[in-house]
Amino acid sequence: MNNDESQPENNKPKYKGKYRIDSTRLPAWSYANNAGYFVTICTHGKKCFFGEIVQSEMQRSPIGEIAQKLWYEIPNHFSNCQIDSFCVMPNHIHGILVINQIREEGVMNQTQEEDAMNRVSTRGDIQRGGVTGLFNPMLSKNSLSKIVRWYKGRCSFEINQIYEGFGWQQRFHDNIIRDEFALDQIRQYIINNPINWESDAYGGA
Repeated sequence: MNNDESQPENNKPKYKGKYRIDSTRLPAWSYANNAGYFVTICTHGKKCFFGEIVQSEMQRSPIGEIAQKLWYEIPNHFSNCQIDSFCVMPNHIHGILVINQIREEGVMNQTQEEDAMNRVSTRGDIQRGGVTGLFNPMLSKNSLSKIVRWYKGRCSFEINQIYEGFGWQQRFHDNIIRDEFALDQIRQYIINNPINWESDAYGGA
């Protein structure tokens, strides 16, 4: 639902040194699960709204400053979400979000918000979350989809106060971070992103 359309296996950009792997959304994974998520969000048409790379350093525009500021506000709006490494690039952002749900109620307890998300499935039976069932990311207050939707929407609102015409790509990329080794690799990739801009899969030459 939230990832860019999948590409043929042999056309995927590689994530070792320069490129990252485009994830495939896992059908049996709830994106509200406790985990780290590597998120990439691109501007509409990959237009360089956020600034430019000068001598391997990112020089943020006023719009880029807004994108930076609002990312750091995410934990203020989603108390069970922490932020890790993050960078604003000319036409995209990379960041690590860590979801740490603390459920004081049983998973089968329904809030009014959850009730509102109940749907009738295409199979004709009653199933919470429609065809995706309990894995529907909208069933959880702090799902990855909701967090990214808030961030994109808030950026669009504030940026368009000073620059009409800003927009994001409709979807976003995400990878579930599997272990500490992967976490360290992704952190290093984010840190080195400005240095590698000229060969970056999202921009550069």
